[in-house]
Amino acid sequence: MIYEYALDPNLVVNWAINGTGRVVGQFGMDQRRLLSEFPKDWTGQAYGEFYKHFEYDDTSLEFQNAQPEFEAYVQLLTDHTVRRNRTIDDSKSWLDEAVREHSSRPFHAIMASHTGEGSCTSVMTPNVIDDIRDGRWYLPTIASARKTAAEIAQAVAPLLKVANKIALIDPYFDPSEPRFLATFEEMMKIAFGASRCIETWPSVTIMTNVYQVHRQRDGEFTASQKANVAEDLTHKANQHLPGRLPKGACVDFYCLENPPSGDAFHNRFVLTDVGGVIAPYGLDDFSSGATHNAKDDLQPMSKGVYEGRWKQYVEKRDISIIGNPVRVQGVV
Repeated sequence: MIYEYALDPNLVVNWAINGTGRVVGQFGMDQRRLLSEFPKDWTGQAYGEFYKHFEYDDTSLEFQNAQPEFEAYVQLLTDHTVRRNRTIDDSKSWLDEAVREHSSRPFHAIMASHTGEGSCTSVMTPNVIDDIRDGRWYLPTIASARKTAAEIAQAVAPLLKVANKIALIDPYFDPSEPRFLATFEEMMKIAFGASRCIETWPSVTIMTNVYQVHRQRDGEFTASQKANVAEDLTHKANQHLPGRLPKGACVDFYCLENPPSGDAFHNRFVLTDVGGVIAPYGLDDFSSGATHNAKDDLQPMSKGVYEGRWKQYVEKRDISIIGNPVRVQGVV
């Protein structure tokens, strides 16, 4: 889906000075490659290396010629990033520290000016972009996933492992239904599991729709009826979700109705702070019964779609909440 790259700040300095920044344009959500903020003040380190190269003389012609290019590169690269919140040992090289981090919390790859003296095969130089056979840079084609809990979770695993915020948006999500709980549990194993690349645990939100139990033929769906449905769903969430979460983790559970303005709550998404995925047929498991071979075309969101949905659901700018959200605590 979307992949995280550690990038040596010195490379960006050299690209700006030499006007050779074609690699920069290959980063970003639409390219499925995100910069890792490693260390956590990656931008500050890049600026520090830039000024250091010019011996802190910002009056020189060379500095002034390179500065606009450098600032444009940094802005593009940091427009959307993976935030690791990790410091490094300043007495050691950036590459050595990146390799050390990679050994415990892997990046997809590390890009540096040289591969170093170690045997880490994930370290590459910018020359990799000329080798279309190199899977560290040329990413796998997105294929349809079977609608099973395991395959859905694995399809979005690259996001879950590096996300600090996760929102599961499915208007049909019923916390008492095993087909929804199965996928939720598999996704939480990844989000909170040993393969996680971020040191801290993510915050998780689920949003479902009270209209799942109502049809047009039922007549008017009154405010009191909506409140009753929301109360029932939150009761089920409190009853069934804790056993699918590790102790110390929590999930905020929301019930929504179709907003009075804007689009109806219909589409299904996995939204994270590092990107999003569209799940046309939902997040439920179809592994049993006649539909056990069903597939879905899970697609990473383009930047424009993602930003709109993030504002809508995570920033709650165009949703209508029914009842009181509940926070479910894990017990496993």
